[in-house]
Amino acid sequence: MEVADEALRHGGAARKRLACSNCRRRRKKCDLTFPCGNCQRLNLECNVNEEDLRKKRYAASYVKSLENHIAHLETSLKNLVDKVYPNDELHAPIISNDSHHHRHSTARKNDKRRTFGKGSFYPGSSDTGPGAGAAAQQTHAERIADLHTAVIVRPQPRSGAVGGNALNSDAKILQSLSNFYTWLYPGHFIFVHRESFLYGFFNHAENEYADSHYCSPELVYAMCAVGSRLSPELAAMSEVYYERSKARLLQLVFDERSAARITTVQALFCLAFYELGKGDNEIAWYLSGLAIRVGYEMGFQLDPQVWITAEDPVPLTKSELEIRSRIYWGCYVADHLICVLLGRTPTLSLSNSTISQSDELPEIEGTEEFKYQGQHVLRVALPLKNLIVLSRIVQIFTARIFIETGPTADKLVLLTRCNSQVYNWRVSLPPRLRWTHASLRDAQLATDPTIAYFWYYYYTVRLVFNKPFIGDCREARAVVRETVDDLRAVFTQFKTRFGDFRHATLQQLYACLLAIQCLRELVKEDNAEHDDADGADADNLQFFSHVFNKYLGATYGLPGRLRRLEEQGNVAAASVAAGAASGNHGVQQPIEVSNINLVHDFSLSKEIDDLIKELFGHADVA
Repeated sequence: MEVADEALRHGGAARKRLACSNCRRRRKKCDLTFPCGNCQRLNLECNVNEEDLRKKRYAASYVKSLENHIAHLETSLKNLVDKVYPNDELHAPIISNDSHHHRHSTARKNDKRRTFGKGSFYPGSSDTGPGAGAAAQQTHAERIADLHTAVIVRPQPRSGAVGGNALNSDAKILQSLSNFYTWLYPGHFIFVHRESFLYGFFNHAENEYADSHYCSPELVYAMCAVGSRLSPELAAMSEVYYERSKARLLQLVFDERSAARITTVQALFCLAFYELGKGDNEIAWYLSGLAIRVGYEMGFQLDPQVWITAEDPVPLTKSELEIRSRIYWGCYVADHLICVLLGRTPTLSLSNSTISQSDELPEIEGTEEFKYQGQHVLRVALPLKNLIVLSRIVQIFTARIFIETGPTADKLVLLTRCNSQVYNWRVSLPPRLRWTHASLRDAQLATDPTIAYFWYYYYTVRLVFNKPFIGDCREARAVVRETVDDLRAVFTQFKTRFGDFRHATLQQLYACLLAIQCLRELVKEDNAEHDDADGADADNLQFFSHVFNKYLGATYGLPGRLRRLEEQGNVAAASVAAGAASGNHGVQQPIEVSNINLVHDFSLSKEIDDLIKELFGHADVA
């Protein structure tokens, strides 16, 4: 009322309060208080906006000219200070890194409040004293200035307790990380950019990586939980690393005083994939949802220059912009893969992503033990861009086939279109990414984890979409049989070269599971129609069942979990039969092994359904 009265006394109507700048930038709803609830929770400096910028926007060229002008002024000021105080540290705070960095670090512990602005030079901390520029320069010096010239400083290896600064010299940690990057990267872990992580892991271990931008204890433990499963001697540590990471992450995520970090998003996705390997799909879905929630808190789908993180807001180098682009689009593909495996719709979409895709990034010297030693050059950018295209095709047809209601005949028409578009995606790939039947029988190529993950994604999509229609459509059965034959060729090459599947990826695990599910349906159809005269489907089912239970079960917990559920289901079914025979109708009902038969149920929330329909209309799949 006081605001309205004041406005009336000045002869005008009360002006409507607008969202603060931080909520606008992060695309969050502002509660219009001062300071608003979001800024209080993230410890950001709030402001009152009275001007509706939607009605008055400055041209991009004008904003760019202002940025250039500010950069010129700051450079001139620094040069002037260098001339006036060439050797006097007490009177040259702008170039006094060490002395002020200590004072600034102490101040930050007492007051975490940050300001936030977009641009090349004017994001800065809330410290407005004469030494504020020095802290920004010191933080900038610790960043990755250029990946082409970055150097990793390795500590001397030693044995010791896991924790603190001993992480980067602990033998078990190092072996687990080596497993992770040798056998699983890039795969579905593109979001953990190897060079930036290892740079932080080895160079910024002080204070438990408090000053590192791309490494943290919780991320290290999460990656070790995944990587340690691949070695029999480290498998017992897998759950230990997982619990350490999860305890730290949940404390960070639900602590209202903590600001978001890039490594929090990465670690949560790693744990989500860890849970998928165990077969705990609900926990995996929960953790991946937390990862995206933290990512949106940062605004990580936007320009990396305006990400809101726990770091000091200083200008990013070109290499860091490319690294953060790689991290975001890696999260995008991870989100879509998890949704394909669980039968859900993805949260991240192209329409909400304003961050550009990066080109190929250089490798850093000193990472040799964290690389797969193959005959082919590692490429990440080109496969990533094409996986994004495939993910969008999947997102569109998921909505049309599995969400919208309609007769089966209409869905079969859409399935034909889907199969056609997915196949066209494959044949239109650049020559470097294309593969043939001969490629599947090339031992070096088919077993290279830096290449084969791309194939498994394609085969997984084919099986996911055609499995529900095996009993209704000959085309679906033909697609499944062709895909299963290709998968058997790749699995055979892997087994022949390595002797077992100890180093198999999660994509191999789920491709094998999908093949078993599809082949069970095919065998049923064969028995009903007497259509499998040569017994190929039954033979393939036996092959994949053997690989899944004997070999993949040694690395991942999913096969054992499904086996126990089947046994419980059989025991419960026998109890029901015995109870019915004796007239006892109060016996517990059998346990349904939903993980075997209903992994891809595509049960989706209405909000996501409406969003998909709004973003990808009928024209997209015409």
